[in-house]
Amino acid sequence: MIKRYTLMKVHMIMASIVFPMTVMFFITGSLYIFDIEPETDVNSFRVTMDDPLQQDLDLLKSIATRELARRDISPPLGDTKMKWNSDLDIYYLFWDGDNHWLKIRPSTRNQYVAVIKVYTPSWYGRFMSLHKGHGKDAFNWFVISMAVIMMLTLLSGTMMGLSLPKQRNRVLYAMGAGTCLFFALVLYSQFT
Repeated sequence: MIKRYTLMKVHMIMASIVFPMTVMFFITGSLYIFDIEPETDVNSFRVTMDDPLQQDLDLLKSIATRELARRDISPPLGDTKMKWNSDLDIYYLFWDGDNHWLKIRPSTRNQYVAVIKVYTPSWYGRFMSLHKGHGKDAFNWFVISMAVIMMLTLLSGTMMGLSLPKQRNRVLYAMGAGTCLFFALVLYSQFT
């Protein structure tokens, strides 16, 4: 059996490790629930080409890279793929990235004109992206370890409460009330 003092130290250390990330998830989740959207700065420009713009991923990426370099904008750090815009009835290149992302497509009026839009998220947008699991692998693995640590913290806190004779009934009643409230809200939110 683990001694209570040791359990308290482990509980305190685990809670302290995940505290900053938990605060980030709390803030971004709360803002998301209240429909407070992150701001994104959009930089749009057009480039006239010598030939009609083709539906070619490598060609569009090279055009985007060249035009970004001309404007002293760093290229996105992620992957590229072709997507379909059903509103414009046109294919476009989507270049994802953690720093920013871009879309490049032919103009709807002139196939010789490339329309390039660079999207740069605000700090809140970057944190929201992390909240949704769009971070680098190292960050995502830390999130997984945070979830494990939080479960262990909850378990150790419950074990401490149950190990104290004067607190045992309170802990059991609170766990029962929390479980009932959870299922009641699930039923209300999803089935009524």
